[in-house]
Amino acid sequence: MGCEAKDTKPVRQKAFLAGCCGTQDELSSVRENLQELRELVDTLGVETCGEMAVRLREINPRYYLGTGKAEELRAAAEEAEADVIIFDDALGPTQQRNLERLCKKKVIDRQEVILDIFAERAWTREAVLQVELARCRYFLPRLTGAWSHLSRQRGGNTGARGEGEKQIE
Repeated sequence: MGCEAKDTKPVRQKAFLAGCCGTQDELSSVRENLQELRELVDTLGVETCGEMAVRLREINPRYYLGTGKAEELRAAAEEAEADVIIFDDALGPTQQRNLERLCKKKVIDRQEVILDIFAERAWTREAVLQVELARCRYFLPRLTGAWSHLSRQRGGNTGARGEGEKQIE
């Protein structure tokens, strides 16, 4: 028995793209934007496995999309076997977190894709620092509540000790 070379190609992540518009007239521009997003995602080495253009009457504070459209997106991404859902529009931190919980997949927006491309291509020390600063500013509001499980810990007997570790610590 000799050593055989195995095919060890890295597995590419699969992305499902989502774009939103207000009226039917804007649907063509959404498709153009999704094409541009597809090229950006390809630059990162991520494979596009599907896309969805959605008409919105108004932005939903919970999911950005309406509840029904969010469910459709979840089902379409699941069917396409996507690892990540990428929105062409800017998502708020709460919307992003709610969509991740609903879809059980990582959800990012166009801004995060662009930051990842810049991070990949930054070579000088100053460029690396500028990109890192931009990423920190982007992720700061998305960290709220990340350690909420620590806020209710209790320690010891009643009256003997105070609360355990808190989120602020």
